[in-house]
Amino acid sequence: MDSSRRDILLDAVLLELSRTGYAELSVQGVLADTGVSESEFESEFGEKDAALFAAYRRLSERVVDEAMGSCSDDERWPERIRSGLKALLEMLAAEPEMARVLIRSFPGIRPATYQCYVDLLARFVPAMHAGRDYSGVDEELPSSVELLAVGAAETLIFVEIDAGRADRLPGMLPEILFTILVPFIGPERAAEEMQSAATA
Repeated sequence: MDSSRRDILLDAVLLELSRTGYAELSVQGVLADTGVSESEFESEFGEKDAALFAAYRRLSERVVDEAMGSCSDDERWPERIRSGLKALLEMLAAEPEMARVLIRSFPGIRPATYQCYVDLLARFVPAMHAGRDYSGVDEELPSSVELLAVGAAETLIFVEIDAGRADRLPGMLPEILFTILVPFIGPERAAEEMQSAATA
């Protein structure tokens, strides 16, 4: 199976998961929709779960690449975070079904799939490390401040997607940015960055 057909199939598997749930997900239906034969599917993946995990890994890579690829080393740290966050929120808003798969449909299948979601969130932690130097008070920050920042943003994003309001996410950029920045630079400086994002 070439990479193009494989990608189409993996996207279709995730969309089917979003629409039907894991128990009702029909591989045969996905194959019929994508024109992939059962023998091709079995040769590539073997069974449904292997395809789902491969599809979620691909989606995770897209999400990380979209966010991280939008950041520039020439920007101040808050600006880098804002750029990456803006790209991420716009992607999630543009693909609400995939956004729901990302945070709910796949992670909710069982503990192993939830761990994939946890692993995805952990990939954003390194982007927070530079905030320690930028803060000027590195030694005063808790050891888990990067996780706290990612977790605060994730909570706001999760609530909107889970409620079917992914389209609102780009407009929430300033407040989500504030939740990320405030543990590092305090409420006053974070509010300034929030206002800058709101008027940009």
